[in-house]
Amino acid sequence: MPADLLARKIGRHFDLFDTNGDGRISQEDFDLVVARLAREFDQTPQSPKYQALSKAYREVWEAMRDGMDTDGDGSISREEYVAALRSDAQSDPAYWQLILPAAKAVVDLCDINGDGRLDQAELAKAHIGLGMVHEDHETAMARIDHDGDGYISVEELAVAIEEFFRSQSEDASGNWLFGKY
Repeated sequence: MPADLLARKIGRHFDLFDTNGDGRISQEDFDLVVARLAREFDQTPQSPKYQALSKAYREVWEAMRDGMDTDGDGSISREEYVAALRSDAQSDPAYWQLILPAAKAVVDLCDINGDGRLDQAELAKAHIGLGMVHEDHETAMARIDHDGDGYISVEELAVAIEEFFRSQSEDASGNWLFGKY
């Protein structure tokens, strides 16, 4: 994959998760992402769905911090983030084992009708909660719905997340998970 493509993808994700705009990713940013998603789906901090997503994101954050925070300041700079992902520092299987529970927690929170998957409207609300635009979710839906049934399953979301960060192909459907990069 061309380095500039990887850099754009990594930068896109960094920008989405640097929710407070301080140029670093921290636990606070993950907490803000959870709060924004929960607010979009009318979930309170006391709801089981909010709690499950918060727990899953906290575990992902801790793995990221442990693997990427090279200066030990408790946060991840853009430079640390890009360097870690370019070097595939997150190749540790334990880190990737956190992705499926995180994907399940996202689907559970965003699944309004309770069918265990995301339809186009639910994905759109999730993307709005992440600060993305309308065009992003349409493209993402078309690309990551691997079986073409009009829904995103937990497994499809987990595959898309892994493809976004690890795929060597410009055509990988997961590249579109977080919109235009």
